[in-house]
Amino acid sequence: MKLSGQEEVLMPAPDLSSLEKIQAELRRYEHPLLEFQAVEHPGGVQVIISLKVADILEPYTFVIPHRDLQDPRYGWRFQNLLFNYIHDYMIETFTHTPHHIGT
Repeated sequence: MKLSGQEEVLMPAPDLSSLEKIQAELRRYEHPLLEFQAVEHPGGVQVIISLKVADILEPYTFVIPHRDLQDPRYGWRFQNLLFNYIHDYMIETFTHTPHHIGT
């Protein structure tokens, strides 16, 4: 669907399950350091962000409730969530900052 003066909005087929919708959305993202997965979760879909280099950090996860996937603009909302959670994940990887207590 193309909106006046905006980029095309890609909408997955409406008959997809919540998990399939998130998996389809995740296939649109590629990152040199991160991998993305989605799994069923009670009440929604759990998105897993992990480093491509294994055994350095624990994966970062968040859950998207089923109701959020009904929004026709969920792709834009998903991108906002994904980018915010990637930011949080990267910030949590610091092992030391000037604000650590006792430094």
